Order: sequence, then structure tokens, then C-alpha cells
Amino acid sequence: MTDDTAFVQPEIIHGDARALPVPDASVDLVVTSPPYFGLRTYRDGDAVYRGQLGAEDTPGAYLENLIACTREMIRVLQPSGSIFVNLGDKYSSYNNGKGRSLNGTRGAGQVPDGGDPHSRSVPAKSLIGLPWRYALRCVDELGLILRAEIIWSKPHGLPEAVRDRVRRSHETWFHLTLNPRYYSAIDTIRLLHSAPSLVRVAPHRSHPGRAARDGRYYPGAKQQTLKRRQMSHPHGRLPGSVWEIAPQPLRVPPHLGIAHHASFPVEWPRRLVLGWSPRRVCTACGHGRRRVPIAYGLDTSRPQTRRALELVREHGLTEAHLSALRAAGLNDTPRAVDTQGRPGGHEHPGGQLVAEARAALGGYAREFLLSRATEFADACDCADTNAAGVPGVVLDPFGGTGTTALAAAVHGRRAISLDASRDYCRLAAWRVHDPRQQARARGTHPATEPAPRAA
Repeated sequence: MTDDTAFVQPEIIHGDARALPVPDASVDLVVTSPPYFGLRTYRDGDAVYRGQLGAEDTPGAYLENLIACTREMIRVLQPSGSIFVNLGDKYSSYNNGKGRSLNGTRGAGQVPDGGDPHSRSVPAKSLIGLPWRYALRCVDELGLILRAEIIWSKPHGLPEAVRDRVRRSHETWFHLTLNPRYYSAIDTIRLLHSAPSLVRVAPHRSHPGRAARDGRYYPGAKQQTLKRRQMSHPHGRLPGSVWEIAPQPLRVPPHLGIAHHASFPVEWPRRLVLGWSPRRVCTACGHGRRRVPIAYGLDTSRPQTRRALELVREHGLTEAHLSALRAAGLNDTPRAVDTQGRPGGHEHPGGQLVAEARAALGGYAREFLLSRATEFADACDCADTNAAGVPGVVLDPFGGTGTTALAAAVHGRRAISLDASRDYCRLAAWRVHDPRQQARARGTHPATEPAPRAA
């Protein structure tokens, strides 16, 4: 069993996100969805537990507590780490015809002396803008780098009883980092190229004979319209900033006696764990290892063979690409292999891998096939090739039902899930150890787009 699929025992901790029981600079990735402001009251059994985030009297107090929690995330995060936070917004409610005050001290539209924007009220019926107020404070006050905003588009959102605006069917994720350079393995979550893109970069489109032989694989293709340096990435296309992922129901066994609320789908942390946390971290240099091609028994005296290996690295060809290319051999027909690179298949993805590998290697494809010298290994920039590796660490400070911990554990990461509710800690402990939940987390895929290609 490989590191990517080996289950690593997660830690489920009862605690406060404002005082994380985690050492400094020990976490590679934070993925979390804090309680939303004023949405619901969480309980332990029949009692409301005190000090819970989201139950503050004002949005300003909520943001202050959320910023305090973020300071703790920063403390425990490695310099190369990332933070992903999911937040929902809320509409300002009526208050004697006025809006909701951010800090409870002023009426609608009033700004205190000095013009402090954090003390301004929000007009009635207006979105408060909590996600972006939080993100801007992370940048302005905490010095974090806001790398991306990702929109979670919900294809089956709840109905709303409104007649003068659109129904809200999305939430926001923010990607925050400590430094401009950080760990990323985004190639592992790239998506399959669209058919039009494959047509434009199809190899040898300028040769009518070959176009006639495999034209059904590239329908309507007559000539190559892109130069090699403009070709699509061999791993696939980058995910966009809008992810359409359907909500995922969670059925809790009656014997747990826990009334739970909707958890976000496992597909969210699955993508983030694969894309921004290392499978293994080098114990010598502390850097996350990436899956890279290496030369095995390579005759470096041959410049053609060296160039073939360089092209493999330059274009980021994966093990799947190279195994599919080896299975197809020098056969001109890309449809000669299946999705696993085995001969005789007729699946489109396998043929696509062969086409992408040949496009990247060009005239050196034959040299690569003759050398059969490229293998893959987990590696970092450390000179100590014998240094041991430990699993990367993924933290969720608002662990809830254990969604992040489950996704991280089944993909070989060390997961830490913390929650202020003892009931939710019990629920998370059941979930991460339940075989059916583990199998579901390993096999989950987006509902409306092709599954990202795994490492």
C-alpha cells in the first residue's frame, strides 16, 4: 500500500481554537470551516456549551474571535504551509428600522469619531460581507498573503423565501499563506483537458495520413494550431476559481445520540489535502517531498537520452503518462491502452495520456522508450537522500464531524481535528474509524466535472 492510500491514525481533540494544543510551526496545512455568525447554537447533549464561535452579540465580536483563532493557526503553521478557510455571509437584520451594528454601539449609517470602519453599522437587508471583512483583516492586520478566493457553487442549494433578489447558492473559501513561496502539488488535482483543447494540440495534425487514420479520436482535426511551448499542460488543466460540488449528506448512527447539522462534502478537503499538503516530510530538512521523475541506470553520455529525461521533467509528465506510453510503445494509435496504461483498452483517458506524453516528448519519445530508464520517487531538495520521511500534518481547528480529518487520514496524512463540542468529537471519532466512511472518502469525486487526476 502506498503512502497516498495508507490510513494514518488521526487525533481527535476536545479544545478551544483560540488556544490550540499544537506546537509552533508543526502543521503543513490548515483546512477549516468555522461556525457561521448567528446561524445556529451548538450543544453538548441538552446544554449549550459556552464561548462558542458564532454566538456573539455582534458581527464585530465574531470577527475579533475569528481573527484570534487565525493568529493561533499562524502560530502552528509551517513557513511553507497554507490556510484554507470556508465562510458564509449573513444579511443584516432589522433593528427598529435600522441595520445591524457591527459592534453594538451605533445606529444605522453612523460612523464614530475618527471614522473607524469596524464600528460602522450595516443597513438593513444588506449583506454584512463577513467573509471579505475577515479576509481583508487577515491581510491588513495579520500580514497574510491572500492567494485565492474559491467560490463553492452548490448545485442543490436550499430555497429562500425572497422575491426581490437572487437566491444565494454559493459560499466562499480563502487560500492564505505566510510566504510568497509555499508547498504546492497542484498537478495532482488538475482536471482532464476538454475535447477542443485536445484537438488544438493533437500531435502531427499537419500530416493528412495520420489525421485520416486516427481522425475519429480527434474529430474534425486538420492541423495543429498551437506551438509546442503553447501546448496544454500534460497533467491537465488547472482547476478554476469556481468549484461546483454538491452537498454530501451524513447519516449518524442512532446509538451516538447526536443531532448533527450539515457537514461540507469530503471532496473539498480531499482536493486541498492532495494539492497543498505533502505526503511525506523530510526529517533532515523539514521540507515536503514531491513526486518527481528520476533517472535509473541512465546512460548520461547520450545527449538524446538526457534530453528525453529533461522533457519528462519540464512538462511534468506523471507516472500514469509514462506507463501508458510504455504500454502503447511505438504504436501510432493512442487508443491502444486503457486508463491504467494496459494494452488493448479503448478508453478515452488512456489514449489522452499517450497523446499528451508524445506531444511533450516530441521526437524524443522513441529515445525514452528505448532507454526505459525513468522512474518516480518522493524527493525534496535535501542532499540527504537517506533521510526518513514522516506524514504531512493537516489541522482543522473547527473539526466538527471530522470531514477534514477523514480526508487527510485516508490519503496518508496525519490529521488533527479539534472541536469545542464533546459530542462532535465523539461523532468525528466514529466517522474517521468507520470503514464505510473511509471507503467513501477514498472514492469521492466531484458531482459535475471530471475527477481530478491523482498523483
